[in-house]
Amino acid sequence: MSSHKQENNPVKALGLIPSQAEHLLLGYLCMPKPEVDWKKLAELCDVTPSSARTVFTKARRQLEKWEEKRAAEAVKKEANEADEAEQDAATETAHADNDQN
Repeated sequence: MSSHKQENNPVKALGLIPSQAEHLLLGYLCMPKPEVDWKKLAELCDVTPSSARTVFTKARRQLEKWEEKRAAEAVKKEANEADEAEQDAATETAHADNDQN
């Protein structure tokens, strides 16, 4: 049995904390054109090079989708915060107008 299959959480097996794993994965997305040694990856994962490439490609697509979703949520959050700030300012203006009258 391979060590990959024995360890349920490869992040823990590598000794990474979640934020380090996140930085590592997002750093991968920032690389202009990463080159992968498919034979070495296959050896590390105890699979064929073809399988390593397939799993890696699917995982990369999932990572890209996750990053897009995360970015969209950040934009939505910023828009909501701007709306709340605008509403707060309008409320303060209304209260100030009422206080003057």
